[in-house]
Amino acid sequence: MGVYQVGKSWYIDFYYDGKRYKESVGAVNRTIAKEKLIIRKREVIQGQYKPKAVQVAFDKFKEQYLEYSEGNKRPGSYLRDENSLKHLSRFFGGKRISDISPFLIEKYKMTRQAEKAAPGTINRELGCLRHMLNIAIKWGKAQANPFGKVRFLKEPKGKDRILSPEEESVLMEAIRTGHKAGHLAPIVITALNTGMRKGEILNLKWGNVDFPERYITVEGTKNGEIRKIPMNKVLTSTLKNVKRASRGEYVFSRGCGTPYGDIKRGWWTALESAGIENFRFHDLRHTFGSRLGMAGVDIKTIQELMGHKDIKMTMRYSHPTPEHKRNAVEILERSHTIFHTTPEKQIQGNVVSIGNK
Repeated sequence: MGVYQVGKSWYIDFYYDGKRYKESVGAVNRTIAKEKLIIRKREVIQGQYKPKAVQVAFDKFKEQYLEYSEGNKRPGSYLRDENSLKHLSRFFGGKRISDISPFLIEKYKMTRQAEKAAPGTINRELGCLRHMLNIAIKWGKAQANPFGKVRFLKEPKGKDRILSPEEESVLMEAIRTGHKAGHLAPIVITALNTGMRKGEILNLKWGNVDFPERYITVEGTKNGEIRKIPMNKVLTSTLKNVKRASRGEYVFSRGCGTPYGDIKRGWWTALESAGIENFRFHDLRHTFGSRLGMAGVDIKTIQELMGHKDIKMTMRYSHPTPEHKRNAVEILERSHTIFHTTPEKQIQGNVVSIGNK
């Protein structure tokens, strides 16, 4: 911390609120530069110093953030950032990072609501902007993040949608015959037989598929833990067929070996062709969990297979069908048959003769 000269200009170097600041004082001499530094230090101590906002254009930093996102996030997360920033740019484009205030963010929320965007969609966009501003602070391109005074929208609790066996048959037929969805068949089979998340499936590598032991090792999970999922015969056969035509390290990839960034287009095309409504790819995971629950698999096993950190997340799959409830009551009836015998038989089984002595 001190004064230094670059060319004809003198600069002062000091700290404020744990951050280092450098400020030009112009083409003066060393004595004047030192005096400026003393003034700044006094302002910092007395709480009177207010740093000038860094003037960084939103449009320019957006491109820098996308480069960061592509290099540090999963392909699916990068695509979400890219899509979110298309909407954010329409509103914040032409502004500076320092211009973004709680008031402007609230206006953005109202604008997107007027466009009929879903609360969840708006929240994903706000989350992208919040992280982008945090990175700007980390890189010294912003001083503060206005999101401390911003509330996210309340999202309605979505109802888990389960794929019925009939719908599964129609969907798989639409996938196999659709010219834009043929690559989805093994991906959907994997989802239905493992409960893996879409990102986990698209990032799966052959090194994590153990055919001899029939296990898939899932790494880079949502909760940061590694889990192993057994492969049944259907999945094993499916993946072996995929392996024969594979060229790269990723299980599900294009002809050149690069993994699929996303599968939205083919997925929605297949759903439309099959006439299936209100069904997301993530609902394949719910279908997996629900089918296990209805088959009588214990909750702890379902929790470990699905990689839930909190068993409360798994409890949603403990919803037996009316048939299961009826069978449960009948089990009670069969196990307590002894208590439904006639009084005469009960007495005979427990009588003690005292006779005449």
